[in-house]
Amino acid sequence: MLALVLAAPAAADWPEFGYNPGRQNVGPASTGITAANVGKLKRRQIKLDGTVDSSPIYLHGVTIRGGKHDAIFVTTSYGRTEAIDAFSGSVLWRYTPPTYGSFAGSAQITNMTPIADPDRTAIYAGAPDGRIVKLATATGKVLWSTSITRDPTHEKLTSSLNFTRGLVVATTGGYYGDAPPYQGHVVTLSQMTGQIVHVWNDHPPLDVRLERLGDLGPFRCGGGPRDREPARRDRERPVERAHKLG
Repeated sequence: MLALVLAAPAAADWPEFGYNPGRQNVGPASTGITAANVGKLKRRQIKLDGTVDSSPIYLHGVTIRGGKHDAIFVTTSYGRTEAIDAFSGSVLWRYTPPTYGSFAGSAQITNMTPIADPDRTAIYAGAPDGRIVKLATATGKVLWSTSITRDPTHEKLTSSLNFTRGLVVATTGGYYGDAPPYQGHVVTLSQMTGQIVHVWNDHPPLDVRLERLGDLGPFRCGGGPRDREPARRDRERPVERAHKLG
């Protein structure tokens, strides 16, 4: 029973974009805001060290730096993920990608909203370097880091992260105009290890050679969210399979 309670988000949490995996954007019926107290709401402005061009998430009563906090988690457009105390506005921890200096100030950004692990002990986030990281809620420590693209300058981490059946679901998109070479794909990663489990590739651009697509290494086309059958290279080339899935 305890495991079931820990696996479900607390009633006051908003753990991901749209509240739940179905993106219903409807939270608990009781929010604490009533007709009697709505007039007492006050605006609070918090100064950050970057632009947050994605949605915040919120966890109630989590342990951070040894204390209990109601915390807001955000990712800036250049991939800094921060835990912010909801009452004081102070930054409790900040994760900065090691590659931050290579793209900060450029057009290489992310709009990916982070997501909380169902057990609330970790936050998953993306960065413009094409990596998904798992961060400890309590400290911001990196628990694993996995690249989901070989060309982050053309493939953007843009769609908000999702979570299902022990898998983190991430999607790449294109930058303005989808400038080639560009191939969008959906990737699932193991919650525990960060290992890539499935990849579904969208239609590749016409100017990308088959040889390049056929040597994706861990980015295999079979077994993706829209195809549960494992990839079989003896029957079809990966690029041919990607076209059929599209």
